[in-house]
Amino acid sequence: MEALEKIRYWLIKNQYDGLILTRRDNFTWVMQGKHNYVCTNTDTGIVSILVGKETVRIWGDNIDCKRIAEEENPLGAEALSYPWYEKPEQYLKKLISGQRFVSDTGIADTPNVQEELIAMRLLLTEEEMVRYRRLGAECADIVENICREAKPGQTEKEIAAQVSCACYLKGISPDCVLVGSDERILKYRHPIPTDKRIEKSLMVVLGGERDGLNSSLTRFVYFTAVPNEIWERYQKTRYIFAAMQLLMKDGLSYGAYFECIRDLYERAGYKDEWKLHHQGGPAGYGCREFIITPDCNKRIKNGQAYAWNPSITGAKCEDTTLLNNGRIEILTRTKDWPCPEIKINAAAISVADILIR
Repeated sequence: MEALEKIRYWLIKNQYDGLILTRRDNFTWVMQGKHNYVCTNTDTGIVSILVGKETVRIWGDNIDCKRIAEEENPLGAEALSYPWYEKPEQYLKKLISGQRFVSDTGIADTPNVQEELIAMRLLLTEEEMVRYRRLGAECADIVENICREAKPGQTEKEIAAQVSCACYLKGISPDCVLVGSDERILKYRHPIPTDKRIEKSLMVVLGGERDGLNSSLTRFVYFTAVPNEIWERYQKTRYIFAAMQLLMKDGLSYGAYFECIRDLYERAGYKDEWKLHHQGGPAGYGCREFIITPDCNKRIKNGQAYAWNPSITGAKCEDTTLLNNGRIEILTRTKDWPCPEIKINAAAISVADILIR
């Protein structure tokens, strides 16, 4: 079911007259990968979509409404504009007066239903899965190629610039680019790239977005022999990552799932490491649609993407995967990176290892 169909079914079920979508992620979801921005450093866009039970309209100021309607509008939505110099919410309140409207931001004093929208958009269509596979493979190709070419003496910022430029050439927005080297990998879970020159080790993280979908991965490179302690930590992190994939089952509560995660850390000999960084969560039109916690009462579902990222200080495994028909498909994967299989009971899954140069 396409996004517009899902929303209209939901409107009828909840006896709403309409929905106002102003967030950029929701615009991209409904408009099949199109975009709603001038500046990219905001969650909200420059126009809103007004979805009714039988209508869909684009509403915004007279600067951008026309362009969005002409270039970012596969649904053929009617365009309604207001003068840029006047207060927009006054116009919007008149437009929806006497009707039961909800929104994704609380605009015009409407109830905010963003949490319900996230639940709707989590379930991917076949077309979205195709787009996701292509995005994941290209993100992995970018990061892995740059890791293979990286050299001691380069700065973290140089590596980050290479990742970002390669993303832009493929129409991918590099929303999260983290690059750490040497002692900074041990000190920080989120090493923002600096002028530090790489010596013995490198970690590259990419969160890339295209057509609204978000892909996340992390790769490690060592230019010398890997210290025994780091090698042990990384192999245990790989095992935790593999187990997290194989534990996913349709309908399993995140609370029960998190108990399993904590048990995995304890059995690995790193009981409290999970407290030092989140473990990830379902992905899609958000880098993480939400981060799971021990008390999360939602459930794992088939047909959704996930980005799990277990870590033990100095080591992290992160890839974007898809739970589809009960099978795990790793989306951020190429054939050119060391990914040895990990066997757990009767199942096996390949997990990215450290590249030793």
